[in-house]
Amino acid sequence: MPSFTVISLGAGVQSTTMLLMALHGEFDRMPDAAIFADTGAEPEWVYRHLEWLEEVASRYHFPIVRAQAGNLMHDLLHAASGQRNRIANPPFYVRGGALEKPEAMGTLMRKCTRDYKIDVIIRAIRERLLGLRPRQRVPKGTQVEQWIGISLDEATRIKPSRHRYITNRWPLIEKEMTRSDCLAWLVKHGYPEPPKSACLFCPYHSDAVWQEIRTQSPEEWRRVVELDRVIRTGLPKVRGQVYLHRSLLPIDEVTIDPHRSDSRPQFENECEGMCGV
Repeated sequence: MPSFTVISLGAGVQSTTMLLMALHGEFDRMPDAAIFADTGAEPEWVYRHLEWLEEVASRYHFPIVRAQAGNLMHDLLHAASGQRNRIANPPFYVRGGALEKPEAMGTLMRKCTRDYKIDVIIRAIRERLLGLRPRQRVPKGTQVEQWIGISLDEATRIKPSRHRYITNRWPLIEKEMTRSDCLAWLVKHGYPEPPKSACLFCPYHSDAVWQEIRTQSPEEWRRVVELDRVIRTGLPKVRGQVYLHRSLLPIDEVTIDPHRSDSRPQFENECEGMCGV
């Protein structure tokens, strides 16, 4: 039996379902807390959903911890304007640069998940759950079980913990639940469908999500367009032109088609299993 059990809460469909199932007593034990790693750059609808989850959890006296390393959008804007010389890049699309052909497309090496989610959760486990100071050793024999909301249809994303005192567990996979099964569970219990949990400017967005941001959140869309413009040639140590959309066009010039055949979530590429759940 682990010393502590914690839910990694992304506030999307899978992790929301996993948390609510735990509150309903559908797993072998009740976790001690849930941790939401806040990039500071989620759409407003995610924060509204998180507030609702906090209200539901409070009825069960269950704590949801918000933890943050900074605001990823602000940090990207500062990096593009020369105020930062290092940034944990999202996997933005790049034309030319160090690639062999000027018209070739590649993506930046993704570090945003580790710096703004994984490390944030680990720090919250150490400091808020275990009560440790920075760099203090974890007491011998302490074991933390981290529940991650990956469903059966995304099983390729599972990955063991890199920390000896943390063991990752995937309760939805144990119950052979897909994302559709999660949605069905939520409907059965009278809960609303959670929004997609990902940063406003995530390059893994499908066209359907881009369309949702553009039509439902004009101010957030304006911020997305501005970010897309300033990162074009401004990110530190990045050669070539940088784009949010895989078409390699400015986001406000893209013909967004939510029914496009390749318009699908690409979070299977996010192999850490921490985004989009």
